[in-house]
Amino acid sequence: MSQGSPEPNELIAQLDEILKQTNAERRAEDLGRLTSTVRPEDIADVLGHFAIEQKVEIFRALPPDALAEVMDETDWDTTRDLVAHLSSPDLGRIIEQMPPDEATDLIADLPESEQLRILDELEPETAGEVRRLLLHHPESAGGIMTSDYIAVREDQTAGEVLELLQKTIETEVVEYVYVVDPGDRPIGVFSIRDLLRADPARVVRDFMTTELILVDVTDDQEKVATLARKYNLKSIPIVDAKSRLVGVATIDDIIDILSEEADEDIYRMAGTAASHPAQQKVLRRAIIRIPWLFLPVLSGLLIAWLHQEEGEGGTTTPLGEQITLVAFIPLVVGIAGAVGTQSATMMVRGMATGDIELGRGKKIFMQELGIGLIIALAIGGLVTVALTLLSSSGVLVGSGHLSPAVGLGLSAGIILASICGTLFPIGCEVVGLDPALVAGPFITSFNDVTAAVVYLGIAELVLHS
Repeated sequence: MSQGSPEPNELIAQLDEILKQTNAERRAEDLGRLTSTVRPEDIADVLGHFAIEQKVEIFRALPPDALAEVMDETDWDTTRDLVAHLSSPDLGRIIEQMPPDEATDLIADLPESEQLRILDELEPETAGEVRRLLLHHPESAGGIMTSDYIAVREDQTAGEVLELLQKTIETEVVEYVYVVDPGDRPIGVFSIRDLLRADPARVVRDFMTTELILVDVTDDQEKVATLARKYNLKSIPIVDAKSRLVGVATIDDIIDILSEEADEDIYRMAGTAASHPAQQKVLRRAIIRIPWLFLPVLSGLLIAWLHQEEGEGGTTTPLGEQITLVAFIPLVVGIAGAVGTQSATMMVRGMATGDIELGRGKKIFMQELGIGLIIALAIGGLVTVALTLLSSSGVLVGSGHLSPAVGLGLSAGIILASICGTLFPIGCEVVGLDPALVAGPFITSFNDVTAAVVYLGIAELVLHS
């Protein structure tokens, strides 16, 4: 059956329409009919849009041969929801269809009790394989390798190897065949093309390549990706401390590593989560961002203290309060720029990787607005309390209205920066411009000006109310 690739928003709308039906039997039939005509990757891409019960209902309606792929390709929150609502036998059957490394990745992130529950449902051979892979650190070469590869001896003939391949055609690594000595140490490799061109009676040692790029099982996964990119490899053999071949890192894992490492570096540079923030809860995303904003707060308070102006008799003059307000502009500009850059980075990277769909911009905008409000409350509240304490102790001179004036003005600037950092990339995408154009100097410069103006306007209003 031919499978199409509908737009995510179109597919979400179709699924929504079916899920609104009150007849459960009719709903299940329609879901089954729709999901059988759509590629598993497209279903996996939109599952996170739905509530937990709806995710499970859609998942149960999938064709049996699509269950494992959807489980593996969807976001982690959805995977966790599905695992929690599926029976152990059902989970076992689904995981049996996965390659060992993908099954291990799924199981490794679950609580230990869940791991044991699932492992008990697997075939002994599969369970043993997964347990061996679980021994390795998730971000090491051993943590990403698959044990589903083909290894032969150098004295075997091309005909014998071809016969072996026909019996193990489901093996994940089929581009290359590895040659090992009696101690299972890799000594050569050849491609399927080399095999097909060889005379059936010709022995492997005559056409294999002995130049191998090997990675130790304890090496970091980034080393695997770096070597694959440098030498244009589709897979890399992985050896243990005794130089025995124990697994292979495949091209799909290598691509995932490169993408994950790039995401991690970009998001950390912006002071957000290491993984894509849109896959996490709003409160958690806000909590991760807030600590990076404390340094501008401290520097802003220091600058304000250094530039305060006292009047005669220790009282604050109107000019002194104006100067104090202005002294907080670097604080407002610094935090607003950081918040705007965080939001813009998340949007731009998400659009580039497909984690954020333009049609779901409203949902993302509301999430970012919520994050902006949380950050505004946290940072604005912190500054208000700090100014109140400093004023009451005599360290910073100001009227009773100074603390809320600065706090409210700063909060407004943060919210505006969050809104601009979210909307500008969406606007660029709508008009056909590269969203990355606004992620750097433009967002920072725009937020510097607008946040300062909004801060001064609100602070003045509160100060003189």
